[in-house]
Amino acid sequence: MGGKKKARTVEENARVLCSDALTEVFHRLPARTLVSCRLVCKSWMSVLTDLHYVHEHLKKGQQKLLLFANDRANDRSLAMVLTDDTGSMYQLTRPMASRSLFVHNSCNGLLCLGDSTGAVELFNPMTRESVALPMPMYTAGSSQFSSCNWHCLGFCPSTKKYKVVHFYPGAHIDSFKVRFEIYTVGGKAWRQIGSFHGAPTDRGVHVNGAVYYLTRFRYIVSSRINCLNLESEKFDAMMLPPRKSYGGQCSLAELDGRLCLLVVDGVPEGPRTMDILMLDSDDKKSWTHRYHISLPWLMPSCYFTPKHTLFHDGKIWVQLLARNLYCYDPSSSSGELKMACPESEFPFSTHTFIESIVPLRQDYFIKQI
Repeated sequence: MGGKKKARTVEENARVLCSDALTEVFHRLPARTLVSCRLVCKSWMSVLTDLHYVHEHLKKGQQKLLLFANDRANDRSLAMVLTDDTGSMYQLTRPMASRSLFVHNSCNGLLCLGDSTGAVELFNPMTRESVALPMPMYTAGSSQFSSCNWHCLGFCPSTKKYKVVHFYPGAHIDSFKVRFEIYTVGGKAWRQIGSFHGAPTDRGVHVNGAVYYLTRFRYIVSSRINCLNLESEKFDAMMLPPRKSYGGQCSLAELDGRLCLLVVDGVPEGPRTMDILMLDSDDKKSWTHRYHISLPWLMPSCYFTPKHTLFHDGKIWVQLLARNLYCYDPSSSSGELKMACPESEFPFSTHTFIESIVPLRQDYFIKQI
């Protein structure tokens, strides 16, 4: 009797040891390989969809650039990942058949997709899983460039939940008030969470469990940054950092896990520069000037702050106009942007992207709530 019990104990210990060794092997494999591993057996699927493991594996991933474009001539959507600074790309699976498809943003390898109807869908290009969200409460006049259709996907590290934030105008157009609704992935419906005064200039920037909005008023110097904490779902506001001049345009971006303020100075006909100020991650009040970049002259009317400014492979990547991608190397002696790759055949948008195995099956989110 004692011998059987001892043998059973040894077998259980061996199983635990094998499981630990297997998990360590999984940690060393890229996401695209783990997608195939999930299909081997139920035990492997259980490990590779475990909440803790999925996000531990994310920490080892390398941030890349994703270029998304609609090839309307061939009625297809293309999602390409820039794997290195030589411009090599590979095509991902087409998400869904929509001629008006576009990407709101990317978070932990999930793309938040939208179309002209106001519909929102999450898609993981690696696992090829997707989930359609309920229609937002307000979608009137939606289009890619309409503020009524601006969504931002974010992740709350403390609760391990994904949330999509959507803002829309208040009842009176001249009130300068925007209302917000939020959807917790795996939940049943959108929830209204409040409002603030001002006009957000973009769909929002997600950084470390918070979504930031640059809120513009009549004058730039009176603008402020509104912050939505995804855990408490409460808003906070901060003024722009003290600066001698804010030129004509400014915007927000996420660089290397930090919130940044981009400020363009200059005149359309002359030289223009872009300063990048980075928010201190500890007190979230002080800003540090990190980069001063000379922008190329493209055309007289090209006087704007680049909306898509990303950090990848130790370099800063900037999208100017709809088909041009530039690169800035902080380690070089030159402070100028250089053309990263030939002009694209069709317009595209750029996003940070990390290959992940975050599952989008409905039962995965239900068991987390």
